[in-house]
Amino acid sequence: MPSKTEKHAAPAGSKEKSSVPAVEKALDVLEALAGSPLGLTMNEIVETLGRTMGEIYRVVIYLAERDYIEQDPDSGRYSLSMRLFELSHRHEPTERLVRNAIPLLERIAFQTEQSCHLGIVNRSNVLVLASVRSPRPASYGVRTGGMFPAVKTSTGNVILAFSGKETQRRYISRLAVDEKAGLRERFDVICRKGYEDWPSEMVHGVRNLCVPVFDKRGIVAALTIGFIDQSTPPMTAEESLEMLCAVGEELTHSLGGVPLSVTDVAG
Repeated sequence: MPSKTEKHAAPAGSKEKSSVPAVEKALDVLEALAGSPLGLTMNEIVETLGRTMGEIYRVVIYLAERDYIEQDPDSGRYSLSMRLFELSHRHEPTERLVRNAIPLLERIAFQTEQSCHLGIVNRSNVLVLASVRSPRPASYGVRTGGMFPAVKTSTGNVILAFSGKETQRRYISRLAVDEKAGLRERFDVICRKGYEDWPSEMVHGVRNLCVPVFDKRGIVAALTIGFIDQSTPPMTAEESLEMLCAVGEELTHSLGGVPLSVTDVAG
């Protein structure tokens, strides 16, 4: 318990909060790597966090020993391992979401012959919880466990469009000035339509078809088809989107959520 002297040492009007330096540095490292899909060298981690090598070196080594991060033997860059992803799957709501979604993703991929995935927002990134590739021998898809900047994805924008205003405000406040332009309008269009049909900002020639998924708490995830033009497609993009919307409602029902068709999205 802090002593009276320690309590009175805090500046007037400041909030008291617990601080565990080693834990704080470890979380800083994990968050920095989560925002760097290509990974970071030890020196880049130090520079990104604005700390000294002495503060960070042992924390990075310990996280690597515990398999939370891994180092590429060729480039020397550190990146997140699958450890956090595996831990998240032990959390019951996440496990249920993935368990209910996978058969539906398989149905989408089989009938549309397009790859599809389920994603959530984790701070400023999208984490892919599950993905199913197209049954065609040549296709586009994203890997399970992949992380992408939310601002660059339809998954991120759809989830944030149906999130509370305060969540949107905090998210937008962390973005660069050029990334903020038009986001409010984009959120409004998504809410009005109930989905997003948007050219991929990461892969040319891919058309993102994306719908929200709700549980009893509200928006929880999004389903996305990375639609590409193929010869003799079994479904058009419009037909694939229609199926995706129906599957999104089915998954929402299974999670105890209220489907979008009867949700007051304006609220």
